[in-house]
Order: sequence, then C-alpha cells, then structure tokens
Amino acid sequence: MKPWIEYYNLPVPYDKLSSRHKTLLKMHYILITSKALSSLDLYILRVLIVMMIWQCSYRDVEAYYYTDIVVRWFLGERKSKSENHRRAKKLRGEIKKAFKEYAKELEEKLSKLENYLPSSALYGKVNKLWAIDSNIIEVPFGKRNKETLKKKLELNLRQGKFREAANLIYYYMRAKIHRRFKGEFAKKRGRSFFGFKVLYAISPTMILHAIQVEFANFPDNKVGFDMSGYKVVDRGFLGMPSTWIIGFSSFRRYVEFFGIFLKRYWRPYAINKDMVEVFVYVIGIIYNSLIYTSVLAKVPQEEFVKLSS
Repeated sequence: MKPWIEYYNLPVPYDKLSSRHKTLLKMHYILITSKALSSLDLYILRVLIVMMIWQCSYRDVEAYYYTDIVVRWFLGERKSKSENHRRAKKLRGEIKKAFKEYAKELEEKLSKLENYLPSSALYGKVNKLWAIDSNIIEVPFGKRNKETLKKKLELNLRQGKFREAANLIYYYMRAKIHRRFKGEFAKKRGRSFFGFKVLYAISPTMILHAIQVEFANFPDNKVGFDMSGYKVVDRGFLGMPSTWIIGFSSFRRYVEFFGIFLKRYWRPYAINKDMVEVFVYVIGIIYNSLIYTSVLAKVPQEEFVKLSS
C-alpha cells in the first residue's frame, strides 16, 4: 500500500519518477497529513527539503522550479532567493518543538502498525530504551577571501545599498582573523576535522527523537538529553547521566542509520551553528518520514483503510 500515490496528479507516471522525485512525493504526503508539522511555515520547509534532497542552494531551488515539473508541483509557488533565506531564519525558533511533536506523532501511528515493524524494532521498549550517537559534519575551514568582500562592497555601493556596504566594511577590516564558517577543530581516530557535531537519540522503532548540534570539539558525555530510560551508548559517552549498556548490539547498530543518512545529504548550507541546526532538523524530518513510509508501504490496502477510518 502506497497511500501517497493518491495525492500525485502529474502526467509523469509514478514508476518513471527518480528516487529523488519519489521522496518528494512521500514528503508531500507527510506534510499534508501531519498535525505536528502544520504549525511550521510549510512553504519554506518544502524549499529546505528540496535543498536537502538535491544538495543544492537557494538559487538552485529557484532554477529547479522552472526546469523540473515535480519540484514545481511540490513547491506550489515561487519566492525569491532572499525571501527564502529570510523565512528560513524565522524557522529556527519553531522547528525544535515541531520536530519533537512529530516524532511522538509517528510513534503513535507506528503503534497501530506493530505487526509490520521489523523484528529488530523492539517496539515494547519504546520510551524505555534509546540508542545515542554522534557525528561530525565538516565545513570549509579557510579564512575569508578579502578580495571577494571587496567586490561585494563595490557592488553594494554601485547599487546604492549603503547599509549592507557599511556591514561589509566591518568584515573587510577583520577578514584576516575571522573565518567565514564558525566551526571548531576536533580530532577523531587520528584525523583532524573542522565543523560541527550532531548528537542524536533514536528509539527502538528507528525513529529519531532528539537532536543536539554543537561545535566539533564538544565532548559526547556532556550531551543534554533528558529522556528517561536506558541509553545504549559507546565509550565516548561514558560519564554521562545514564546507563551504559553493552548488550542490545542488534539495536545499537541501527543508530548509525541516521549518521549515514546525515552524511549523504549534508553540505555546508550555513556558516553558523544556529542555522546548521535548522538544516540538520530538516534532514531529521526527512529521515523520520522515510522510516515511517517504509513501514506504511507494507500495510495492505484493506488494513490501511481500516486504520484511517
């Protein structure tokens, strides 16, 4: 059963769509059926989803709107690059709460589909058992290009944008000592990384429940997850206020699913930690949605109709 196909009305057959386009179709179904995500600015969330799936910029999203029929259907409308960037910043204070509510909503839906969960799901241990891990996401560590700032300053002056030009003067004067990306260095397995660290907790149903974004040199055992129950962790988390369990190895390895997913869709979208957090939460929403729809696809038509009624 694939209920999201009912919401697809374009002339391109579903079977002929690429994997990226099918992901957009699933995300469209999630966005119009989820109560938890309805509190967000759904247009900008759709823009960010396209950015994640295509690993592109705001400018590229605008280009895809004109050249890709499925992307145009998914977005519904077009806004300028500057408008998209401005609205993405506003999403910062809302997406954390909506993400937590969305995870709870999915767990409630999966409780009705227990017979279709994989045997490794350990559904009876939801809210009692958590797998916690961390991943480093890298960003460029080069310093600001002073020549680039000079060109931007001259362009703003020619266009009469004096306020933006005044702001650039400050960055131009301090370009020698400030990096563009506000990350930190850390060493892992003998290799140096520059960027941020994403810490996350996954339930036995493989649904992501909590995300914390810090600088790369943040110690794992200082993570601020306050969930009750046992935490399945590795040695890096020793000393945190939780129980370190050596067992449940079959469950422990599933925490790496999101780490692989994160590295697959991550690119340096933002220069500071606050905006990096927004993009990581969007990737988390996509990940949870795909986990849920993979279970939903196994449900027979008659069973799904009964659950929906």
